Amino acid sequence: MTSTSRLKSFLIISPILVLIITRIGIEFSVRYFRHEIAWIPSFIAYYFAITLMFFIASKYFSLPFRQNLSFSIKPLPKFGLLFWAIIIPALLPLAVFIPNIKFVPVDFIFYIIIFSFINPIFEEGFWRGLLYFIPINNKLRILYTAGLFSFSHFFFWGYWFNDLLVLIPTLISTFIMGVLWMWFMQKQKNLIYPIISHFFVDFFNLSVAVYFGLVPKHF
Repeated sequence: MTSTSRLKSFLIISPILVLIITRIGIEFSVRYFRHEIAWIPSFIAYYFAITLMFFIASKYFSLPFRQNLSFSIKPLPKFGLLFWAIIIPALLPLAVFIPNIKFVPVDFIFYIIIFSFINPIFEEGFWRGLLYFIPINNKLRILYTAGLFSFSHFFFWGYWFNDLLVLIPTLISTFIMGVLWMWFMQKQKNLIYPIISHFFVDFFNLSVAVYFGLVPKHF
C-alpha cells in the first residue's frame, strides 16, 4: 500500500475512530458522573480523540497543516461566499436561541461563552481542517464529512438530546453547516472563518445549557 493510500485510509476512518473513542468516554461519564456534569468528561474524551488523530496525522503522515491552511482574517472572502458559507450557518440556530435565552440564568452565559470559544477550534480543526486533506473529489469530501459531522450529534449527544423536536432539526442544521463550512474551506483554505461562524452557532444553540439540563424541558 502506497503512502497516499495509507493516508486516504486513515483520514477516511479517523471520524469513525473519533466517534468510537468519544462514545466510550460518554458511556463512562454517564455511568460515573451526575447527569448535569456528565457532558464535561464526555467532551474531554471527544477532544482527546481529535487530538489523537492530529498526532497520528503529524507523526506518521507529516500532513502540512500550517503550509496549506490559513488562520488569518485577510484576505477577506468574496461577499457571496462569506454570506452563504459563514453568515448563514451562524444565524441558523437563532430559532432556538430567541425563544429559549430567557430560561438561561445570566451568570451561566459566561460558561456558554467559554465552551463556544473552545469547541469550534477542536471541531473545525478536525472536521474541516484535518479532513480537508482526504484525497477524494471535492463533492464526495463535502458529503462524507458533513454526513458524519451531523451523525456525530446524534451518536454523541443522544443522551442529552432525547427529544426528536430537538434532535431532528439539530441533525439537519448541522449537515447544512458541515456542507457550507467545507465548501468554504475548499474555496479559501482558511479555517478562521468557519471557527468564527461555529462560535456563534454554539453560543446561539445554548449548547452548554442544554447539556447541563437547564432548558430541554422548554423546547
